[in-house]
Amino acid sequence: MGFSVSATMAIFFATFLILFSILYSSVDDAFETVSESFDDRYEYLSERAQTDLDIICLSYFKDTDTFEARLRNSGSVALDTDKVRLLLDGVLQTGATAEVTGETTDLWLPSEALAIALEEPNLTFDPSVSIRTHAFSDAGLSGPSNISVGHSVYVIDGTHVDVFTLDGVFDYTISDSTNIVSPSDIKAYGDYLYVLDEGTHIDRVDLDGDWVDRHVYDLTNTSTPTSFAVDSSYMYVIDNSAHVDRYNLTTGLFVDQLIANGGSMSAPQDISVGAYLFVIDESSGSHHMDRYYLDGTGGVQIVTSAMLSSPTDVSASASQLYERYVYVVNNSREILVLNETGAPVARVDSGLSDSVSGVDVTGRIFVSDGTNGLVIEYLGTSVKIVAENGVSEVALL
Repeated sequence: MGFSVSATMAIFFATFLILFSILYSSVDDAFETVSESFDDRYEYLSERAQTDLDIICLSYFKDTDTFEARLRNSGSVALDTDKVRLLLDGVLQTGATAEVTGETTDLWLPSEALAIALEEPNLTFDPSVSIRTHAFSDAGLSGPSNISVGHSVYVIDGTHVDVFTLDGVFDYTISDSTNIVSPSDIKAYGDYLYVLDEGTHIDRVDLDGDWVDRHVYDLTNTSTPTSFAVDSSYMYVIDNSAHVDRYNLTTGLFVDQLIANGGSMSAPQDISVGAYLFVIDESSGSHHMDRYYLDGTGGVQIVTSAMLSSPTDVSASASQLYERYVYVVNNSREILVLNETGAPVARVDSGLSDSVSGVDVTGRIFVSDGTNGLVIEYLGTSVKIVAENGVSEVALL
């Protein structure tokens, strides 16, 4: 009997040791898993607390149909550029490229700038958005007239051109009394700024503000240019408020008279090019807007005189955009927003004076206002940038 009890106790003790070892192993594994989870959570929260980013600027360049966001790693930890996400109006974008200080790399160090570029973005216009910025040069814009936007904002101010960043910060002034005497129209495209001067010729200026050459000077075919538009291939020039001539953008040489006076054209005042040619025209003292195919055919009146009152400038969205609009300076006090068929979409007038002369649209609406100077209206496209650790920034374009 004593032996049986001893054997039983031995078996019980051995079983207890086995169960205890199994239980201990399970508890130890569970504790280690929980401990690792707490460590991971602590590390995540610590990195999140040290992660931050700032949006330096948001830009859209219609000559290349490219959206660009410039960001700064304002935190204290390095980030992975492959984990940065871009959302436009809540839609995750794919195909964007990222560069840090001009180089493709996965490593985004603190204080470094990251440029995210997206081709063919889907930018939209929200007429309910009314966020405006008023920008001036150091001495103020004394008499702003025409305006064009490329990688900067160029405003004709008397006999010179004031240059601003896309966020409305004054940069420098282009002043050249020898070559730019009396500028009246201006277009930024690609590597050059094109300036209509003295009502006789169109000059080229590089993006540093240095005069390059007299690009179009053709008294035989275009004796009195009054306004012009530019795309990747041509310059479309209104001559003597009578007809539209076409010039090769690269060589500056005459190609043809694209749209003759007569038919649907009476006395063209201003022109813009996007997916179509849009022309502000005048007939018997009344204005209307016509639309043409890029080859000059298919002219049709899309806006009647009932909607227009002394329009001075027109700007069309880039042809590559999914949603395109036409913006017209109307009655010197508002920007009339239309779709490509001429149907009204919105009026931008709050915060503008009664001396508005020019408009250009590329990512934002840029307005030349004789009283308020340079006025920038946001389109209303929501931009969200998400980095590692769930840190994000939201802004409007």
